[in-house]
Amino acid sequence: MPTETAVHPNPDTEPGLRTDRKQEIKARGVALATGGLATALLLMLAMRVLGLTEIGYPEWLWAAVGTGIVQGVLLVVPLRGLDRRIPGDPHYLYTPLVGAMVLLVLYMYLAPEMRFIILLGWFVALLFMAGLGGFRAVVTLSAVMTAGYLGVGWLLDRQGYPLSMTFEAGVAGSVLVISVYAGVVFERLRAERREMRDLRLRLADMALTDPLTQLPNRRHFEEVLRAELDRVNRYGGKCSVAIADVDFFKHYNDKLGHLAGDRALRELADVMRRELRLHDMVARFGGEEFSMIMINAGKDESLPILERIRAEVEEHPFRQRDIQPTGRLTISAGLAAFPEDGTTYEQILGEADEALYEAKHGGRNQVCVAGESEDGPASGSEPPEEQASA
Repeated sequence: MPTETAVHPNPDTEPGLRTDRKQEIKARGVALATGGLATALLLMLAMRVLGLTEIGYPEWLWAAVGTGIVQGVLLVVPLRGLDRRIPGDPHYLYTPLVGAMVLLVLYMYLAPEMRFIILLGWFVALLFMAGLGGFRAVVTLSAVMTAGYLGVGWLLDRQGYPLSMTFEAGVAGSVLVISVYAGVVFERLRAERREMRDLRLRLADMALTDPLTQLPNRRHFEEVLRAELDRVNRYGGKCSVAIADVDFFKHYNDKLGHLAGDRALRELADVMRRELRLHDMVARFGGEEFSMIMINAGKDESLPILERIRAEVEEHPFRQRDIQPTGRLTISAGLAAFPEDGTTYEQILGEADEALYEAKHGGRNQVCVAGESEDGPASGSEPPEEQASA
């Protein structure tokens, strides 16, 4: 039965919580951009008071109101999760930049004396793309911005404002050239960000994965089990935990060497992974011990699974298995279930470990169930007496 290892994230890092965090970051970005636009409006007002620009107070007020409306809408979008519906903008980056672009072009038209200062503000806006936007996005958005700049110049020229379209075209061209260089830098920043993200993912995977068997390690197993017990405690249900140990593994290692032992552990991990259900989990608990979590399964459902794994291991053609005292490489396992055998991580694991102890001392190559030791082993291929004497 093909299977995969189930991964249950820690409740504190569930996708929903990570999504909320991302939405907050996006909203803060919009708020920061709003602060920059407000600074431009205040500078425009100061220049009007000083007589350095001819913008009228009503026009300035309309510009301020329009800025508040646009930025308010842009702020609500991530807070409501609507940004996920915007195609082609997963980081909610281009939409706010287009909004800022429209407002900056409006400021240029209302206060043409400030158009060069406002054009410099566009490069500040581009900083929001650092690590997220690449060469194509920077150059494309800057081309649209310079087109808006030239459009404002054309309108002002038609209205008799004293300017030279040749000079304005030179300024726009200079902006585009600088944008190309900026795009190269931003592309490199984005590549480095991707490398860092991939490195973090690899490090996180290494911290939770056993390098020999590629199974989850003990730390990951503990996180998943605690999360599963918390889920069952909160919403009801059941789960089972098993600990399995390779019989006479030291003997196998001593006779064939550790490389052969490592190979056997990898093959054993593959057998367990294959025989578990899709949503169950198997981890390397340490040494030759493996631990399993059977989701939504009590002892009655979990025992046949463990017995199937035990039988498959017994029949698996491990290299030179005949050197073992029993002529085969086998496992013993202990099984405990929540909530009848305990309600905490320590209790459940302790009961499973005690059941494993019973399986070991009852003859090995068998599965024992917590709370049933007085009835004898739950399963096994040989009578305990015969195994003990082997």
